[in-house]
Amino acid sequence: MALISIDPKNCTNCLACVRACPVHAIQTSVGNDIPTVVDARCIGCGSCLGACRYDAISYWDSTGEVKELMKSEENVAAIVDPSISGEFPDITDYRKFVEMIRSLGFKYVNEVSFGVDLVAKAYKMLFDEKKGKYYITANCPAIVYYIEKYFPSLIGNIAPIITPVMATANVVRETYGEDVRIVYIGPCIAAKREILRSDGVTKIDSVLTFRELRKLFSEKNIHESHLEFSDFNPPIGKLGSLYPASEGILEAGGINHAITDGDVIIAEGAETSLNAVLSFDQNIDQIRKNFNVFYDEGCVMGPGMATTADKQLRIALVTEYAKKRLKDFDVEKWEVEMAKHAKMNMKRVFKDDDQRLQEPDQAKLEEIMSLLGQADDGFTGCGGCGFKTCKDFARAIAQGLTKTDICYDFSLRSKNKYINTLRESNKKSQEEVNAYKEELKKIKSEYDLATDKLETSREIMNQIPSGVVIVDERLKVTSSNRSFIELLGDDIKEIDDIIPGLRGADLKTLVPVQFYKLFQNTLETGENIISRDVEIEESLLNVSVFSIKKNKVVGAIVRDMFSPEVRNEQIIQRITEVVDQNLGMVQQIGYLLGEGASKTEAMLNSIIQLHKTKKQK
Repeated sequence: MALISIDPKNCTNCLACVRACPVHAIQTSVGNDIPTVVDARCIGCGSCLGACRYDAISYWDSTGEVKELMKSEENVAAIVDPSISGEFPDITDYRKFVEMIRSLGFKYVNEVSFGVDLVAKAYKMLFDEKKGKYYITANCPAIVYYIEKYFPSLIGNIAPIITPVMATANVVRETYGEDVRIVYIGPCIAAKREILRSDGVTKIDSVLTFRELRKLFSEKNIHESHLEFSDFNPPIGKLGSLYPASEGILEAGGINHAITDGDVIIAEGAETSLNAVLSFDQNIDQIRKNFNVFYDEGCVMGPGMATTADKQLRIALVTEYAKKRLKDFDVEKWEVEMAKHAKMNMKRVFKDDDQRLQEPDQAKLEEIMSLLGQADDGFTGCGGCGFKTCKDFARAIAQGLTKTDICYDFSLRSKNKYINTLRESNKKSQEEVNAYKEELKKIKSEYDLATDKLETSREIMNQIPSGVVIVDERLKVTSSNRSFIELLGDDIKEIDDIIPGLRGADLKTLVPVQFYKLFQNTLETGENIISRDVEIEESLLNVSVFSIKKNKVVGAIVRDMFSPEVRNEQIIQRITEVVDQNLGMVQQIGYLLGEGASKTEAMLNSIIQLHKTKKQK
């Protein structure tokens, strides 16, 4: 299970956690909507928890497993960090606090202060050896993880001594039985991971932070006013009660940490503690002192604390608590207990868990720096990304730990560039829209003009006494006039009532085969057919078919040969043709005279037939 996780539902992607993480264990990558914690890189310092204002970050909740322990028939002991005095100033007497913990179901309630006394003595002995090797104390899990993961060369300089929590667990089992299950209650979330390495008599079964403890009190409705006094189970610590302060363990062991002639340098706080590790790595030959290092400003400021009191108030509460405990303290009994556990195995080993990433090549760094708009000119940057310099940030990008969007300057420039691009795009789009509007206006104007012309053309067609029809290559009517419809009779007029102008009607359904075949012929050949007579029922129509668009559109003029106007016109036309033909024939030889006479006879017979038919009608 990951020690720290981010809830996608609550995360606003503000990236405050990314900037707060001292080891860049919170990854931001292209394609991910929210940051993700890389558990292997995390040191459990809790800086991200304090940075998040949206309650999106949480740590491994142990309340469930502790409840299960309480339900079991096993003996369970709570070992409590002395920083309770800084966490629960609202509880008037620490003995009420002890009883509140017992009310949760713990059979034993011990304070870690006695374990602090034992460990402090071990540090005193180690530092007094003065064999030329210097150490970093191993009491802060976050610092231990930091060294194991990012300064593995210093693992040999971590003091090989168990923590006060482990020492207290050992004491409880030696006192109350090896089968006792143990829950540590304190301000540290990194301890939740640290206990996974504990085993045997130093094994810790679970860790509750003070936040989680308050949660259990609330669930069980446990209040100070409902309970009587109850004291810690022995053995009781002496100066170990000062452990929540960074110098507390040194005070407990009588270790000299004076500025002038002390053996130890104290470093506390996020930035100071990590810089101290770096300084130890680079300058220990000149410094020549041991380092007592706490990531937070002492355990009293741990991320598992629930109250928001400042450090000075908490330290005051811790020292006041220690004074009260020491007022009637039984030193002789304490010495007996210290002697009893003097042979405890204090040895501890650490592991190399190198999480350092491969250094990207210079060309890649320069490429990213150029993308960020930063030259490698020594500019350190604003630090808003969480990295000390722009080059460090570029290195992390190359290593896949972060993305360019984290950079304020880059994001702002990208945003402005994007806005300008959108502005130009919008301007261009608006110009195109305006051009389209003008084009549409032009098209509409042309369409309106064409419509007017079409209506005018149709009206002109309707004024022509002869029938006019136009069809496409499928013999579908595209236009016709009233005269054409009237020539075809009443049935076609009814169709016209439904389909005005017969537009779209199939010509083959309107006229006989000999009629529409004239259209087919002109469509296929492109040749015009002039003045062809066609009989439709009792009518005789004169049809002229002409190509409008070769093989695509043809038109026809249809005249009623029984119409007086047409008849007189035809008589004149045909007599004229006879005269013209005979004038030509006079000049031809004899046999052509016979042919001309024959044609003349046929023409005249046609005229006679026309008159006869009209009279019969």
